[in-house]
Amino acid sequence: MTAKDEATDTQTTAKDEAIDKHLKHVTNFRRRLHQAPELSFEEYETTKLVANGLEDTRIEFYELSEKTGLIGVLEKDPNYEYIGVRADMDALPITEQTDLDFKSDNEGVMHACGHDIHTSIVYGFAKVIDDLYDDLKYNLVFIFQPAEETLNGAEYIKEELKRLEVPIDKMIMYHTWPDLEEGLVGYREEEMMAGSIGFDVTLKVKGGHAAHPEKTADPVYLATNIIQFMQGVASRFNNPATPVVITVGQIHAGEKNNVIPDECKFGGTIRSFSEKSIELAQDMIENYTSGLMKMADAGCDVTFSRYCPPVINNPELVDDFINSGDDVKFHELKEPSMGSEDFAFYMQDHVGAAFRIGTRMKDEEKSGYSLHSPEIVFSEKSLDTGIRALVNFATKAH
Repeated sequence: MTAKDEATDTQTTAKDEAIDKHLKHVTNFRRRLHQAPELSFEEYETTKLVANGLEDTRIEFYELSEKTGLIGVLEKDPNYEYIGVRADMDALPITEQTDLDFKSDNEGVMHACGHDIHTSIVYGFAKVIDDLYDDLKYNLVFIFQPAEETLNGAEYIKEELKRLEVPIDKMIMYHTWPDLEEGLVGYREEEMMAGSIGFDVTLKVKGGHAAHPEKTADPVYLATNIIQFMQGVASRFNNPATPVVITVGQIHAGEKNNVIPDECKFGGTIRSFSEKSIELAQDMIENYTSGLMKMADAGCDVTFSRYCPPVINNPELVDDFINSGDDVKFHELKEPSMGSEDFAFYMQDHVGAAFRIGTRMKDEEKSGYSLHSPEIVFSEKSLDTGIRALVNFATKAH
């Protein structure tokens, strides 16, 4: 065995020992989070659990403007790059329908998107890498972010990073993926998740009797016309090389079958990997709706909100991450996701990459259910996998 091989073997042994030392605690920590989920910008107890659990590390934590969220720095050498590792902490307003021993105790709130897994991986990574401090090849910035589900948390943390003058060169994140088997980390070199924006449309007319539609504009009919047109934007006006998906998720109008209502409201989302396609859809929806309402002598209000840019991974960072160690299996994802992630806001300022952490178990059907399902369960093997890949990256010079 060469001296290099001996050094590698020693480091591998130290890494395995450090992970084994903390893994049971991290698993129990994850179960505590799952049992006590908190909604966006209400992650007070989650924040305390993370902070208290990492008090015995070298990580320097900063006091933030709000009482939720954490930013901590583990500095090795000011000349090293600063790598941000981000985990989101918030849960969803969903009533859990699993039979887990540690199912949610908070009625109507559930970690149905796996943010408890994300937080626990980064928490466990902090524990392990503190033990392996001498092997660090980067300075690390730990970000435990609130309010990803409302797409507000990243911008809040970005402002805090600027206020506190915390340096970051590159950023990494995980997201659970029920389509990917446990023990695997999924990656893509460029397009990873779509950008999105929400829209809400209110149509206002003078209502009337269902027997006399000629005497008033019908907001339900007008709404269906607009909704049909939206699909034409995607299929006929947008460049098919950069697809856009427009979905109406809700529509509300009327209370009686024989009355034309005086108002109809509907709303949905526009999603694409191209910001230009999103802007095109916005403009066409707004212009078409306005023109139709003028012709029908009706009023309208179109608003857009909750914009999130697309997640476009940096290929070089992805390559560095997936080639950091041979004890983690990586799987190239064939397709990006049309879902959105506010990690994209960090990527406006920093080189970044998002990875999928596999959470599907062969013998557990519910682990393959869609994210946000009240019945979904997540593989805890993902904790070891996620921590190990981060440790490999942080201790290998690239």
